[in-house]
Amino acid sequence: MDSVMFALTIVSVFAAIACGGFAWHLLCEERRRSDARVAALSSAIDGGEPHPPSPPGAVRGLFNAERSASARGNPMIKVAVGVVMLLALIVVIVSSNRGPGRAAARDAAASPGRPLELISMRHAREGDTLTVSGLVRNPRNAARVERVTAVVFAFDRVGAFVASGRAPLDFVKLDAGDESPFVVTVPGVSEVGRYRVTFRTDSGIVRHVDRRAEETGLSAAVHQ
Repeated sequence: MDSVMFALTIVSVFAAIACGGFAWHLLCEERRRSDARVAALSSAIDGGEPHPPSPPGAVRGLFNAERSASARGNPMIKVAVGVVMLLALIVVIVSSNRGPGRAAARDAAASPGRPLELISMRHAREGDTLTVSGLVRNPRNAARVERVTAVVFAFDRVGAFVASGRAPLDFVKLDAGDESPFVVTVPGVSEVGRYRVTFRTDSGIVRHVDRRAEETGLSAAVHQ
C-alpha cells in the first residue's frame, strides 16, 4: 500500500506540473493572439482616418478583459483542472483507506507472545472457601487476547495439591494496555499453605508475569 501511495503521489505531482505548464502555454498563446489583434487594430486605425487618442489604460483594460474571459472559457484549461482534481481525489481516497491497513499492520506487528502482567492479587478465607481476586493487564504493544480464564491452584503446607477453581476475567477482550479484574472461588480447602494463579484460553495456557511474586503464601492468621 505504501508503494502504491508513493506512485500515486509522484504521478499526481507530475500531472499537476504538466497541467500547469499546459495551462500556462495556453495563456501565453492567448496573450500572443490578443497582442496580434491589438497590433492589427492599431495598423488599421493608423491607415484610416485619425481618431482622437484614447487613454492607454482603457484600451489595455479592454483587451485584458477579453484575454481573461477567453482564458476562463478555454475548455483545455478546464480539462487540465479536472484532471488535477481527479488525481487529488484518488490520493485522498487511497490515504483514507490506509487507516485500516495501518491498524492491521500494527496488529500484525504486535507481539502475540508477550505475557500478561499480574498487577495485584489478594485473598480472603471464609470457612473452607478461599477467594482470590486481583488485577491483570495486557501489556502495551501486545496482541489482543480474548476469553481469558483465571485458574487458582491451592496447595497444603507440604506443597501437595488440594483443590482448584476458575473464573473468567471480568472483561472478555483485552486490547494492548487494557486491564481487567478477576475473582476466583476455591471451595473445600480447609488446609491451605499457598496458592498459585494461572491464566488460560480455549487454545491453552497464557503466559503471565507476576509483578508481586510467583507464589503467594498464606499466613497462619488467615486460617479459621
